[in-house]
Amino acid sequence: MAQPGSMLQLGDLDLGHEEEEPLDVLDLPQLYTKPPSTTLLATLADLASEPPSWDTTPRSTSGVSTPLRRRKRKVRSEGVPAYLTKIIASPLAWIECDAEKERVWEAAAQRLSERSGRAGMGAVSRTFAIPLGVPVIHADADGGGGGGGDTEHPVPAEAEDEEEEDEEEDILHITLHEPALTADNLGLKTWAASYLLAKRLVSLRAQLPPFPFPLPSRIDGIARIAGAHPPSTMRVQVLELGAGTGLVGLAAAAILPADVWLTDLPEIVPNLERNARANAVGIAGLGGGEVRTGVLDWGQPGAFPSSPHGGDDDDAGPANSSRIAEHSDSDSHAHSHPHSFPLILAADPLYSPAHPRLLVRAIGHHLARRRDARVVVEMPVREAYAAERADFRARMGGLGLRVVGEGEEVGFDDWAASGIGGGDGEGELAEVRCWWSVWGWR
Repeated sequence: MAQPGSMLQLGDLDLGHEEEEPLDVLDLPQLYTKPPSTTLLATLADLASEPPSWDTTPRSTSGVSTPLRRRKRKVRSEGVPAYLTKIIASPLAWIECDAEKERVWEAAAQRLSERSGRAGMGAVSRTFAIPLGVPVIHADADGGGGGGGDTEHPVPAEAEDEEEEDEEEDILHITLHEPALTADNLGLKTWAASYLLAKRLVSLRAQLPPFPFPLPSRIDGIARIAGAHPPSTMRVQVLELGAGTGLVGLAAAAILPADVWLTDLPEIVPNLERNARANAVGIAGLGGGEVRTGVLDWGQPGAFPSSPHGGDDDDAGPANSSRIAEHSDSDSHAHSHPHSFPLILAADPLYSPAHPRLLVRAIGHHLARRRDARVVVEMPVREAYAAERADFRARMGGLGLRVVGEGEEVGFDDWAASGIGGGDGEGELAEVRCWWSVWGWR
């Protein structure tokens, strides 16, 4: 039986034992021995640096909730780039089939690009596992921005036993495509704060506006324990600002569940729509809401929804929005008016001095003027952006919002592989401390 997440021990993660001595590059098939293409391809497959989803699946659930992958023998990084370069430069004359040669060269080139850091890699896909049966966490309801951290309230033993029985089924899997990073399109990458916020949505459910959908049985049980609001009779909509690859909004559609608008800049939305479509079946299987994508420029919050393919404000409207699920024109048109969304989500939204002003402006335009309306934001505690975080707090307060819950947590990111955060370029993860906050009207 799987153990509750809060009770995991080091041994459950299968770390710290059964470690084999890493191979040296000289232990790999050498070209002077004229290895067959099958041997080279197998070796290159073992050298693959798969994009991490920044979480570890306990061995107790491996093969059940997540397929258990074959553990690959580690290879010391020293000399591997040179080894790959030799393969690319070799004519591979002993391999008769030209198609096989191309496969070997292509695989070696891919392995080399993976060792150039995330910015040097091509397109990747990641699957994120989001537990639906996490311990219930209630933030300091008084908030006030004072320093409030989380306080865990253990689930009653009888409820915990019930959840243990089906824990293997209580994982939401979201698969995201990340195109090759170009220029400064940072929205094409999934960041640590997005994953942390996506996982936190279950425990924050009690602090969010009431959602009208009949909750699926497992999530319904979790919601009752958390003291969530009962379903209402009106259909509630959620807006994600700067959705990037869509992880937070897609998780919200499944977990809350709710109808969600995923929005970003024109160059980000096509991939955002791709990810929404790819996960539509899984979200529907959990009884989740509808997902829509559209362009929302924080500098022009009134021009929403609009098309990722351009057009002026007069063309902006429901007909130009990317639709993942069918919805009525009247429903979409309602969101072109101010104060339409009782819940707004944003993850890692500040990386420019102008962003606090623009983000708060967009929030002020779209957040519903109702007592239970909420804004949920999570962002890294980067020292270089302390001024932006302070500016964001001040502007949210000036808008008439106050913190009703907040805390800090630690996640992981692979941006260190490009040299930021101390990585060595071999796909190491960097620890990232993030601040999450829930805001409501005063």
